Amino acid sequence: MSEGRARRVVCIVMLAVSLGFVPITLAEDAAKSPPPAAAPVAEKPAVTPATAAAAAAPPEKPRERDLTALLFGDKADGFIDKTKAPVPWFKWGADLRFREEYIGAAGLNRHLPRTSQGREVSWQRYRPRWWSTITPAKDVDLNLRITWEGRHYTEPEGMPDFDQGECMVDNLNLKLTNVGGSPLSMTLGRQDIRLGDGWLVGDGTGADGSRTYFFDAARFTYEFKSICTTADVIYIDQDALGDRWIENFHDLDRAFIEQDERGFILWVANTSIKDTEIDGYYIYKDMTRVFPNGDIGFIHAFGARVAGSLSEHWQYRAEGAHEFGSHNDRPLQAWGFNSRLTYLCKDEVSSQFRGTYEFLSGEDPATHTTEAWVSLWGRWPQWSELLGYVWPRMGEGRSFELSNLHRIGPGWSCCPTDKLELTADYYLLFCDENAFRHTLTRRRTPRATSARAARFAARWSTSGRNRRSPNT
Repeated sequence: MSEGRARRVVCIVMLAVSLGFVPITLAEDAAKSPPPAAAPVAEKPAVTPATAAAAAAPPEKPRERDLTALLFGDKADGFIDKTKAPVPWFKWGADLRFREEYIGAAGLNRHLPRTSQGREVSWQRYRPRWWSTITPAKDVDLNLRITWEGRHYTEPEGMPDFDQGECMVDNLNLKLTNVGGSPLSMTLGRQDIRLGDGWLVGDGTGADGSRTYFFDAARFTYEFKSICTTADVIYIDQDALGDRWIENFHDLDRAFIEQDERGFILWVANTSIKDTEIDGYYIYKDMTRVFPNGDIGFIHAFGARVAGSLSEHWQYRAEGAHEFGSHNDRPLQAWGFNSRLTYLCKDEVSSQFRGTYEFLSGEDPATHTTEAWVSLWGRWPQWSELLGYVWPRMGEGRSFELSNLHRIGPGWSCCPTDKLELTADYYLLFCDENAFRHTLTRRRTPRATSARAARFAARWSTSGRNRRSPNT
């Protein structure tokens, strides 16, 4: 049996075993559950001035009920929790995401003809996921997640009606905590990693959109409790097709990234100052081109991040980094900065107002050095779901590989219920550099701060987790 087939068989066996435990354990628990005992007769409490005042007070506001409770009753949450964790050593879950994506005037040019590279792009995405965690011993977790995404295209003409996509092992890792009785934890294998706000480290598979975002990595986290500091040391080994370590079930040889990547991250976070987190980090990334639009070279990045609360209503965060090395056979010197100031209204719907500013250096064609910012592992829709797809059509990099901009604007969000969030943001975008100024013969735009576009983004999203901050 080949090595790839053996890995596939192991994953299928794990899936079958995990699914098989669910009905068995539920049946066993139902058989072992004793009949409910009769409720004792409560004595009538004595009437006191305090109880009389409480009885006369207005009734409390009824508890907010989510959609599940409204449809299936108050016991639905308990039944679902029991189903997802039928025994202490096993838990599982699943979700389904449906998304409609439409881009009008693709490339920000409404005069393009309606062809395969035309002005309209529209498709639907269907992504079910299933995951489970097995805990065979204390402080030992085995995590598995399987993902599939299919797409149906309506525009442009010439695209297939339905793309079946690939089925893959999205996560498969072993997590160990309190190793040897020490404050050391390890996660080995395919895993999700997000450091800070995910500005530079948040998505290891930037070429496939938001289908997956895993890293093939080994992560070691050590907590220095006496000085309120946590240190993460991470080694990353990604390949373009995502099958070096784990083979896909329905493999179509599609790129997760455009190059093979290896990297090292040292990230140190300190919370010794009240209501403040200070992070410092070093990131190294080595790239070997696989596809024609892949990168080659190596990048070093040093950066720092600070986030915290100024008062009960004000929060802030700011992060900056410097990159240097070799990028596509040219020396690299790039800078980036990202910041946000947020006002918390502390009302019943957790309203927030915010202001954002981001700077990503751009390419100066007058030099022999590359100044364009490289997103490292931050190629995901951090503030726009659609602009990342428009960027390549403007001839300025790959999907969600943003650079050469100043972004500034206000935003607002609220949570009408615990599991529903509404957001709206407006951004003004400006160039850092005019990369085409030496190729133009008429009306050259200024070297810097040339207006790019105004961008408005609004969305609503739901989640099974509580979206409201415990501080609101």
